[in-house]
Formats: sequence, structure tokens, C-alpha cells
Amino acid sequence: MTAHIPIPESTLLVTLTAVCLATLSNFVIRRMVDLNKERRLRREVTAFDKELRNAVLKKDKAKEEKLKKLKPQYDKMRITMSTGRLKATLVTYVPFLIVYYVMADVVVGGINTPVAMSPLPIPYLVSASGSMALFWWYSLSSFSFSFVLQKLLGTSITT
Repeated sequence: MTAHIPIPESTLLVTLTAVCLATLSNFVIRRMVDLNKERRLRREVTAFDKELRNAVLKKDKAKEEKLKKLKPQYDKMRITMSTGRLKATLVTYVPFLIVYYVMADVVVGGINTPVAMSPLPIPYLVSASGSMALFWWYSLSSFSFSFVLQKLLGTSITT
């Protein structure tokens, strides 16, 4: 039999879990990803894409052909950029799933259990009574805090 923690305690628990997991994920990224290299590659790829787009828009065929010859090199750079974060995701994915399902089943009472109330009627996320199920509240909390934590911890590629 599963326990059920009432709102607002469940809201706080789910939010804190999302923040803790996002923080852990960012620390794993800091350890596993060369962020300076990733940012440098991002700048180079962005500049290349802009230059290619401008050549196409200006109908500069010579420059476009020259840049298209360089495209495989920049495609490899794109793959390199995503590989480090993918490795970090693979390391954290299974433990995060375990924490989520333990929280869902044992602590909260199931993934469809209401854990938060919303003052806004958000289609598909909020029920007619204004409650949000664990899955939606966790997702919203996780996405919201992940971006903030990436900026604070310097793991954002746009920092």
C-alpha cells in the first residue's frame, strides 16, 4: 500500500526532488564535459551556419560551394558538442528514473496523484479542479529549475 502526502507537502517534496536532481545533473556535466571546448565549438558552428545562410540568401554560389565543402567538418563538431552531454545524461538517467519512481510509488502515491494546485487553467496539465498530477508538476519543476541552475552553475552552453 502506498502512502499519500497531501498538498502542499507533496508540492514541496516534488519541487525539492526536481531541484536536487537538476543540481546533481549539473555537477555531473561539470565533471564530464569540457565546457570551454563545447562553447568554443558552439561559437564556430554558429558562425559557420550564419555565413552559409548569408551566402545562400545573397545567392553567392562560389562562397556557398566553398562552405558546403566544409560542412562535414562542422557536422563532426556538432556531434562532438553533443557527445559530452549525452555521456552525462547516460550516467544520470537510470538513477533519476529510480528516484522518480520511488517518489511516485512509495512517497506520493502514484504518478497520477495530485501533488500541486495551479491558479492557471493550463490545458492537458491541470485538471478541472485545478490540481496537477505528479508527472506534470515534476516536469514543470524540473524544466524550470534546470535552466536557472545551468546559468548559476555555469553549465549552460550560452554562458
